[in-house]
Amino acid sequence: MVTPAWVVTGFLDSGKTTLINRLIREELSEQEVLVIQFERGDTPLAEVEGVRSLYYSKAEIEESPYAVADSIYEEIQKDPAELILIEWNGLEHFHRFEEMFLQFHLKPVIHVEKVIYVGDEKELKHKIADSGLISMSQIAAGNLAYLREENAELSARELFQINPDIHVFTEGKWDHFKKKMFQYEVKSQIWLLLVAAAAIFYLTANSFLGSFITLFLGVFLQALPFLLIGVLLSSAIQVYVSADWIRSKFPKNVVLGQLFAIVAGFFLPVCDCASIPVFKGLVKKGVPLSAAVTFMLVSPVINPVVILSTWYAFNGNLKIIAARCGLGILCAVLTGLTYLVHPPETVLLTDPVMQGGETYGDYEIKALKDTRMSRFYQMMGHAQNEFFKVGTYLLTGIFVSTVLQEVWPSMTRSGAGIPILASVAFMMAMAFILSLCSSSDAVVARTMAGVFPAGALMGFLVFGPMIDLKNGAMLLGGFEKKFIIRLFVTTFLICFGAVGVFALLGSGGIRI
Repeated sequence: MVTPAWVVTGFLDSGKTTLINRLIREELSEQEVLVIQFERGDTPLAEVEGVRSLYYSKAEIEESPYAVADSIYEEIQKDPAELILIEWNGLEHFHRFEEMFLQFHLKPVIHVEKVIYVGDEKELKHKIADSGLISMSQIAAGNLAYLREENAELSARELFQINPDIHVFTEGKWDHFKKKMFQYEVKSQIWLLLVAAAAIFYLTANSFLGSFITLFLGVFLQALPFLLIGVLLSSAIQVYVSADWIRSKFPKNVVLGQLFAIVAGFFLPVCDCASIPVFKGLVKKGVPLSAAVTFMLVSPVINPVVILSTWYAFNGNLKIIAARCGLGILCAVLTGLTYLVHPPETVLLTDPVMQGGETYGDYEIKALKDTRMSRFYQMMGHAQNEFFKVGTYLLTGIFVSTVLQEVWPSMTRSGAGIPILASVAFMMAMAFILSLCSSSDAVVARTMAGVFPAGALMGFLVFGPMIDLKNGAMLLGGFEKKFIIRLFVTTFLICFGAVGVFALLGSGGIRI
């Protein structure tokens, strides 16, 4: 039996227990509820029939988190509840919670449905800045925020800077908050499954199910090894290679900076997600913006893992590899050089909330002990999270490309007459929406080789790793919107122009 759980986080004395008491008295009076507290403030937990509680101190979760998890597991097995409310300690990193509740044998018995961040501080901005990564990790994990103040516009803005998807409610909007608490949204993965089910039904009706599954699994199994290699190498760099070391090596000269950005992009096999935190660190340390932008855009296109996966996907076609790397370097350098003309006055957000850590979204997780094994486990944990996060995008991309070929076969006939520039733009748009990892996107592109000409595929392979939806979400956490808009528009126009000219000139004689 899996028990649903709601997690309440926030600073000490922010009103977490008060919120739990109100939920228990007004909304959960007829349910068997287990409350697990990891801190106690001045407000005692309400004594209500059907509600029982467990308490663990901060020292216990720091010294023996897995013993605490074992104790909770035994309690749930001995006396199941209909709902679990967890009051998380405001001075503990949320990664500790994930270690205890989302791994090992607690994961099959507890399903965390909602994470609610509670605050009543008018100086929330500075409180978050002072606590750094601890508060940022809790807010980044939150689905909802409940602010105990009427005029909470400024506080809400601080939360949105860290987690743009969080839903913020004030105490005066209790009815709206309650409605959201008891609203179970259909996740994007469920929508994908529904679409997949509809597509499978359609394919079954037309006797294409067998070929659809064969093609889907074939592409997935080809892409899987490169996805694994990519996330492992990217995680190793995140853990073992210091951002300060990378920053210290960047030359200040414009030409040398561009050359160094290309060389560093080749020798640091990071995916597009991992390049953004490094880019932010470079900007903060005063590396020329043009060189930093070039590094961020070129590293996911020309590193060895991407080259290897492209070589494999296109059966050793060296022209494809040369075109992808050449166009990638050209577009990245041209985009970087545009920042020498009218450089933006501000790039990074000046909000002190974002000064607590080096990364956003993929916030830095400190090793429990500075030992080789501890850092290795840290790397593997990072790789695990990245694999499942990026794997979702990969499955979506493979599914769309498979449906494109099976359901719309007329497009496979020379691109169905689509003009070459239109096909380039279409493939760039698909790359932006699908947000595939650059270590495995070539395998997906190969499945569409019969749909679009080589020039259009270059739009997918060059623009996709540079700019996509997930990159935009990460950039919003630490950079000014004007800078992001300029980066997106400039990169698109330069990629479209370079790839379009390449396609019009015969795509370098490439035949797939």
